[in-house]
Amino acid sequence: MKRYIVLLGAILVTTVLTAQNSCNYRIQIDTEEEVFKITEEKLVEFMLAPKNSVFIYFSLMKQDEYASLVMQVSVNAVEMPPIMCFDSRSRVTFKLADDSYVALPYLDDVNCGEQTDHTDRLDNSTSEAAFFIDESAMEKLQQSEIVSMRLTSMKTNFDVEFQKVISNQDIPVPIYPREYFINTLHCVE
Repeated sequence: MKRYIVLLGAILVTTVLTAQNSCNYRIQIDTEEEVFKITEEKLVEFMLAPKNSVFIYFSLMKQDEYASLVMQVSVNAVEMPPIMCFDSRSRVTFKLADDSYVALPYLDDVNCGEQTDHTDRLDNSTSEAAFFIDESAMEKLQQSEIVSMRLTSMKTNFDVEFQKVISNQDIPVPIYPREYFINTLHCVE
């Protein structure tokens, strides 16, 4: 009986670890000529207030041998939220639990998000940007949880403190934002 309990425990731990470390791709092309993968977006932070809300999503992309973080920031507000633009000086900087920092540079030309004016509900501003993950950054992000980030766009800095866990009745599987890179970077190695 003791063997069965130990075996059941091992299966349960393996199942939980596999579920947390599985790679779900939105797009996956892996041929001799091309490698292109994008993981499913994952909510990593949200902020709710009476007159506005902010949702931040991460996904990872691999194109040939290059890896990057794709970040989407969606702001909903009573009044039209400002548009976020990125250029060659833009970057995202993470503070890690081991008190080190990792900065990822923006990858593209000048890029501004989209604004949507809604007459019967909140207005929206959505921006998406990709940031290059070099080998050194990948090693650091795999070894330590992220505590906070600073997103530097063309006109402003946007600071975020990550929650340890996001869980409520609307989110059936808890999300662990601080462990995002530890749990998903293997998907783009």
